Amino acid sequence: MKKAAGAALLALLLCSLPAAAHQWVVTLGYANSGAPEHSAMASGYFAAGGGYAFGTRVDLAREHFWFGPEFTFWNNVTGDPLVDYNSSYFQAEFGGRASLRTRTTPALYGGVGAGYAFSHGTSSPRFYSAEKVSFDGDFPVASLHIGAKTLSRSTGLGLVGEASYHAGLSKARGRNAIGPARAFLVQIGFVFDIQSASTP
Repeated sequence: MKKAAGAALLALLLCSLPAAAHQWVVTLGYANSGAPEHSAMASGYFAAGGGYAFGTRVDLAREHFWFGPEFTFWNNVTGDPLVDYNSSYFQAEFGGRASLRTRTTPALYGGVGAGYAFSHGTSSPRFYSAEKVSFDGDFPVASLHIGAKTLSRSTGLGLVGEASYHAGLSKARGRNAIGPARAFLVQIGFVFDIQSASTP
């Protein structure tokens, strides 16, 4: 019931703002993360490493800032502390962000984000068959970001480049818990003006 009420409130907010204020942003890039926090059961399976990052969000504009909901996914596929094991870890973060912005072209921006994340890690032998071990977690997260965005008013399409830092606000709990991990993300992507895209 609470989730449905939250979705309805977000939809009402989106509809109440001028359509020109809506921008849909999609990004893809690289993630460099530290070793995730973990329970004793996951000790020795995971280390720092790199992977890819994906993000999507809606930016609602005001004169000097953007705000809106966002989703970020990133993983670590190279953090194998044991030579004969193949380990991977990911975090999926759901939340929102707010950014101060300039009125220049391109627009420079920086701000903070907060939300809730779900994590998953697996490890299995690389050279022989054995049961895969897996670990899960969930926890609140926060982030800092800076970037630059340009948007063509004639086509409604633009480019964005962004760097961000992500960290957990508490540890996952449980015997098989894992996460959070700190990560630096560098992403580039596209900006779509929702009004321009929907105008005939």
